[in-house]
Amino acid sequence: MISRQRNARPSKVPDLTLPDDTTLRAWALAYLRHAPMSLTLREVNRLVAIEALGPVEGATLDVGCGDGYWWTLRDHAGQSIYGIDISAREIAQAKQRINAELTDVSAEQPFPDQRFAQIIGNCSLEHVPDIDAALANLRASAAPGARLVMFVPTPQWAYQGRMQSLLLKHLPRVAMTVAGAMNGFFQHWHLYDQKVWRRLLAQNGWKVDSVLGLGSQRSEFLFRMFMPPAFLQFIAKKATGHYPAKLYKYLPDAALAPLTKLVSWAVQDPLVPPDSPHAYEYMIIASCGEVQPL
Repeated sequence: MISRQRNARPSKVPDLTLPDDTTLRAWALAYLRHAPMSLTLREVNRLVAIEALGPVEGATLDVGCGDGYWWTLRDHAGQSIYGIDISAREIAQAKQRINAELTDVSAEQPFPDQRFAQIIGNCSLEHVPDIDAALANLRASAAPGARLVMFVPTPQWAYQGRMQSLLLKHLPRVAMTVAGAMNGFFQHWHLYDQKVWRRLLAQNGWKVDSVLGLGSQRSEFLFRMFMPPAFLQFIAKKATGHYPAKLYKYLPDAALAPLTKLVSWAVQDPLVPPDSPHAYEYMIIASCGEVQPL
């Protein structure tokens, strides 16, 4: 599935084999029938990034797995996929796709009888108030040499976009108010520079191997352009358990082709240096040594 090597990469980003356009469009089409456009852009970006890292042997834990939809688009043959979330409604859907349990990672160790070769936090750990407890519980769940992959927003993500740039220049208080409202809506408890994340992880038994940024000017432009209808879809999901985008399954592929092409165009080469002005998220890759016995 991953077949194309792109060589024109920023100096701080290693060469990684990224998905071809056919794969990107397939992911985009599937996600557009599941979630709003803005979320589709973000999730496809993360799919590109995690697939570029390559697989691991052993069980994987998805922290904040939501409805588990992510795993319907990934080839995880031979892997055991586990997921946790604090939403009973989301877990009920996830159980149809992966081995999922209702768990608060800051209060208890997930699947205490299981050790994981890979732990993924797909934009979830920034929503956990007690981050130290969460990271410690994940460390206790890790197999020797396990890989932790975290996607977390950068501190400046809510200041990106043309409108915010204009406000920062002329009305910085208003820009800060808008950023605060956005972070409050998404319940971001932790918005840290990568140096702070490194210290937090280190004090809880993790060693950061590398930090990459996700983002581009075109994907950010589209994300913000489609954000207003996405807010409405988020609210609808809270009420019904599903995004209204689910109704797109009744549309033929051809009807969604313009949007799938737009997503594919927007997420080309999404990996950037972590200090790039277009990095809206960090992808933090960490590892651990020996783990405490069961």
